Amino acid sequence: MGADAFIAFYGVKFGLDPDDEDGLDECDTGSDVRCQKARSAGLQTYTGRMTDGEDYFLYVGKKLASLGIEHDQYAAHSAEQLSSVAADVKAKLKAAGFPEPPAFHFQFIGQY
Repeated sequence: MGADAFIAFYGVKFGLDPDDEDGLDECDTGSDVRCQKARSAGLQTYTGRMTDGEDYFLYVGKKLASLGIEHDQYAAHSAEQLSSVAADVKAKLKAAGFPEPPAFHFQFIGQY
């Protein structure tokens, strides 16, 4: 069992069906079509859920930080770095065919 974490991510977030075990496995292994498109475009993906019983999600874009006891303890990004990440991710999402507008996502991941 791992420890709680806090994820900071810039990109798009997709809800995943918790009853679709094959779909969840595809996201975990990177064989989901969205994961493949992301990887081809130079983007990162992250799957998880807040805690047991909560819905699963998939982020496509750029992970900015993963904070927690078993993760990084601190992360900092200048405004210029965040602007650069935002522009780069937005362009790559568009090129990969993701029409959703990107956003900064801050997600708690509780271990159970």
